[in-house]
Amino acid sequence: MIKKMLERARDTMLYAGLEREQYNAIKADITQENTSLLRFASLVGMVMFLFLMIMELRTDNFANVNAYNYTLSFVAMVGIHLCVRFLCTKQEWLVLPLIYLFMVVLNVYSVSLSMLHPEYPAVSAEVFLVVVPLVFIDKPLRLLFLTVLSGVTICVFSVMMKDRVFADVDIWNTISFTALAVIANTLLMRMKATSIYRNKRIAYLSETDLLTEVKNRNCFESRLASYPGMCRSGLVCVYADINGLHDLNNSKGHEAGDTMLRFVASELRDFFGGEHTYRLGGDEFLGVRVDDTEQGTREAVERIRERCLAEGYHVSFGISDCAKDDGDLNSAVKRAEELMYREKKAFYGENARM
Repeated sequence: MIKKMLERARDTMLYAGLEREQYNAIKADITQENTSLLRFASLVGMVMFLFLMIMELRTDNFANVNAYNYTLSFVAMVGIHLCVRFLCTKQEWLVLPLIYLFMVVLNVYSVSLSMLHPEYPAVSAEVFLVVVPLVFIDKPLRLLFLTVLSGVTICVFSVMMKDRVFADVDIWNTISFTALAVIANTLLMRMKATSIYRNKRIAYLSETDLLTEVKNRNCFESRLASYPGMCRSGLVCVYADINGLHDLNNSKGHEAGDTMLRFVASELRDFFGGEHTYRLGGDEFLGVRVDDTEQGTREAVERIRERCLAEGYHVSFGISDCAKDDGDLNSAVKRAEELMYREKKAFYGENARM
């Protein structure tokens, strides 16, 4: 009982309530979501601090601590925003450090602003303590560490710079806000991670053939119009049909047929990739090559044919290409299907004569 509770607590703090494998499966989605959030949040931060700087310019004492605080925070936001826009697209590992830099900048700003007015409670710092970590998605343990560190910082500076009465108020308020932040962050991160994983799972089930683990017809039809935009020169499509599946199911059972389907799908996926291999029907598959030559694809298809024959499976293929300017993959698929049926007809004709 205790061991199970400890495991759940570990999963909650390290993987937002998911299992380790589940959390790792959505890390790319979390990074993508965080990138969009950070781009927007840093832009909002830039606008906010720029506005504060302009308002400070309207006073007679611009060269004061408030002005320096606004200026440094504005510069930091500009740097973060530029990094997100121009570096994080290729260096995704930068996203998480930039997120924590963003949160540190806001916390430093709020703490310093609160300490400039020692006669008032550090309300702004405590609000930032709760709100800022809620914007992004990360492991609750890391957010907990930053939250506690920020809370300790507020308490230390309050004791150092404020009268005892105001310092005591700040300490008790900060403890309460820190506890609230930890609870809110943990629950919200769990909800966000669970939602991302559930949506990813739904998308996977809706576009994947579960037997062969390649994409299904529904996925292909949804991507059909987008293929011309993926290439620079053109596309090559290969239509494949397994011969003898029905006979194999009748003679050796459906398990043998399933084994054949999985083997052929694996061979096709090795060449076309998981994102461009589709199971269109019971024994029909389609593979798409972006910016490849028909000759190169044909040679690869012959190698796939040989490996299938080595396992006792025969596959009929039809190959067709289309230039980028044509932009009509659907017509190329139909031509490949026609060529496949010619080969399939020839195969069964030869077997009938034998």
